[in-house]
Amino acid sequence: MNGRTLSRRAASAAAIAATAVLGATGAAGAEPAASPIDTAIAHLTDAAGPDQDALAAVNTTAKAAELISAAKLANIAFAPFGYQAPTLGCGFNMPFTMTVASAESGESGPDRGIAGPPGTLRFQATPGTVGMPLASGLSVAWLNVANGRSGINALDDQTDYNLPALSKTIDSGPGTVIASLWGSVDYPGSRCVVLPTVGLFTVADLPKDPPAASVPTTQPNAVAPQPGAAAPQPGTGQPATTAPSAPAAQPNMPDVPADVPATQPNPPATQPNSPAVVGSSSDTN
Repeated sequence: MNGRTLSRRAASAAAIAATAVLGATGAAGAEPAASPIDTAIAHLTDAAGPDQDALAAVNTTAKAAELISAAKLANIAFAPFGYQAPTLGCGFNMPFTMTVASAESGESGPDRGIAGPPGTLRFQATPGTVGMPLASGLSVAWLNVANGRSGINALDDQTDYNLPALSKTIDSGPGTVIASLWGSVDYPGSRCVVLPTVGLFTVADLPKDPPAASVPTTQPNAVAPQPGAAAPQPGTGQPATTAPSAPAAQPNMPDVPADVPATQPNPPATQPNSPAVVGSSSDTN
């Protein structure tokens, strides 16, 4: 084996190695694009920060989103959350109760205090205890699997008396929304600690605007129709054939007999010829 053959084999081996390295680099660089759900979960994780309760709610929401995506469920809506949230620190006979949480999709029409405008979702919660809430520490982490929107919002709406309404309306957009609710509510003499609960909701599509009514256009120099003119036939543009109109009525005239000739003026009366006067001549002798 001479040196030329060894050089060729070495060059071939180097080319193969370079091809393998480039192929591996290309495969590693061609990572699949993140789905809207993955992007939303990453956003929720960043928003939760070091809060362990918020991180636990985000993890629960992420697991539910993965299950919904795997099962291809896109049209399920439960008005209440999946289960009542166990609540510690308050209650009727012992420091333990349950909290009922629900959500309502937006709708068209006037605001009746139940739901927001179309494309929104209103969350609300009610612990099973007595008294008026004094402060709300409830939060909701939500994720729209249809458009990738997500967020962590406090249920900080206020009533007309400046008390916590324990509700919040969020702009989720249409689609299937997964949410987890948790936090605390202060009552006179007690604090209710609400453990996380999970729910699945569907926000209806935005209503479409009705088509605008067409306005007939008029010609600026159009001639006004004359009385008695025939209307055009539909689809032809030609006037319809109608019977000729009757002549206008003449004013009443006195009846004249047909047999009476027209009277001629009387001729002037003729004068009788005066007799000629013959003079007598006398003979003069």
